[in-house]
Amino acid sequence: MIPSNRVQDKNDRTPPLLPPRREFLKFFACVSAAGLILPPSITQASLRPNRITDLRVWTAPDHTRVVFDLSQMAKHNLFRLSNPERLVVDLLDVSLDVDPARMNQSDPVVTRIRTGTPSPNVVRTVFELNSEIRPRSFVLKATGDKNHRLVLDLFRKEFVETENVAEVPKKPNNSREAVIVIDPGHGGEDPGAIGFNGTMEKDVAFQVAKRMAQQINQTPGFRAFLTRTGDYYVSLRRRVAIARQHSADLFVSLHADAFRTADARGASVYTLSESGKPTPDRAINNLVQRENSADMIGGVDLNLVSDPEVRGILMDLSQRDSLNRALVYGKNLLQEMANVSSLNLHFNEVKQAGFAVLKAPDIPSVLVELAFLSNRKEEGLLRQQGYQESLARALALGTRKFVQSSRLV
Repeated sequence: MIPSNRVQDKNDRTPPLLPPRREFLKFFACVSAAGLILPPSITQASLRPNRITDLRVWTAPDHTRVVFDLSQMAKHNLFRLSNPERLVVDLLDVSLDVDPARMNQSDPVVTRIRTGTPSPNVVRTVFELNSEIRPRSFVLKATGDKNHRLVLDLFRKEFVETENVAEVPKKPNNSREAVIVIDPGHGGEDPGAIGFNGTMEKDVAFQVAKRMAQQINQTPGFRAFLTRTGDYYVSLRRRVAIARQHSADLFVSLHADAFRTADARGASVYTLSESGKPTPDRAINNLVQRENSADMIGGVDLNLVSDPEVRGILMDLSQRDSLNRALVYGKNLLQEMANVSSLNLHFNEVKQAGFAVLKAPDIPSVLVELAFLSNRKEEGLLRQQGYQESLARALALGTRKFVQSSRLV
């Protein structure tokens, strides 16, 4: 027992202080006996230590993502109501610790968010909608500096109905336009690496990607598209699908690196490794299940190739050709990036790894690490518009040189 500095008078009849828990229980018994009702925040905080600490809304072109941050994992129920359209989420055995003013954010589908407690152990969140949606929910366990999360994806009906029948646009026969799909890494609730001054990977990747696309689109015979046009999350599979939908000639994914020490620095370029590529059988299955699989493998419709060995050979040849072209493309990018003032190369040669976003078997794909956000100097550079412009110019120039030397235009 820790001794007290207070000298107690023998005539002092002040009752000794109780431990905090006993004090609370005594207080609870007194107010209950008096017929008083405790505020919900007090009873919930005492009986249910799990709390909803934040609620965030991210708007993508085809869906809205809602993220509940939780101090612990929680069970939830999800159901829809019509006339008017609403989505209802019940979280069990939690308390709400979010300022209601923060919950209503601008979104094209979610017009209002409100909460309530239909029963003592349930926090209900109602999303008022202006159109029908198709919801999906999943939970994520805490990792690193991220809390436990409940994630809701509210897909707009028009995108759900057309997703399975969307055709891959074909280039006109008289078009010699080279299509480059630029992929800004991360987005939405996924910030990627974060620098000492709070710089987020998702932001600098998006800013450089926009500048690179602008540079490319100013060149006749070239057309650039982004996998995301705002601050929202796009799955890795969806990023590759977007490249395929645009009949991309090249795919480049932009990121910023981080390391456990601040000494690491420099830019890198990666292509898919031989060990990371899908097996021919798996790649074939991914292709032939799509409509319009013709023109994906040298104009040969794999659905019409009955011999599985021939199909495997065709797919393997396509993958190897894409990997070889990606290596050359990566070298072009490194050569131009080396000319950027203040830029260091972490690796002087193209490295190979099993990044999932590079696994399109028929599109030469590279991943560029622009710099290390864990390095204070490089974080500062990435925050500068002039430096972003120089990076984008080098990436666009390396892309143009590769396309022209490959006679794609």
